[in-house]
Amino acid sequence: MTLVRTNRPVSQRTNGYKTFSDLVNEMFNEEKAYTNQFIAIPPANIIESKIDFRIEIAAPGFEKSDFKIDLDKRLLTISLDKPVDENAEENYNLKEYNFNSFNRSFRISDKIDTDKINAIYKNGLLQVTLPKREEAIEKPAREIKIS
Repeated sequence: MTLVRTNRPVSQRTNGYKTFSDLVNEMFNEEKAYTNQFIAIPPANIIESKIDFRIEIAAPGFEKSDFKIDLDKRLLTISLDKPVDENAEENYNLKEYNFNSFNRSFRISDKIDTDKINAIYKNGLLQVTLPKREEAIEKPAREIKIS
C-alpha cells in the first residue's frame, strides 16, 4: 500500500478546513519523518496544596546532574541536554522516543516565594516545589471576640 500526498486547494476541502487525510499526509510525509522532527517532551503535573505548588516531570533514566533549572523573573525553565551515546555497531530498527534534550517553561505567580524554590529527582520523577509566600497562604476562618 502506498500513501499518495495530495495538495488540494482550500476551496476543495470540506468547509475550508483540512480533512483528516490532509493532516495525516502533513504529519507523516517522507520529508518530516526522516529529519528527526518529532521531539519527545516529558509529561508534567502541576499540583497545588495549601502551602505550595509542585511541578512533577516524568523523565526516567537520568541523573539529577543532567537537569538544569533556571528562574528568570517569573519564568521557570527546566531543561535537559545530554549527549546521545551512539554505538556504531548497533542500529535502531524503531526509535519512538528520544529524551536526550528537552526544555519546559512555566510562568509562575507572584504568590510564589522564589527564594525558597527547591527540586529533587528520585525514581525517574523530577519534583520542583514552589512554596507560597506567607501572605498568599489562606488562613482558616476564625471568630473575632468583641471586647
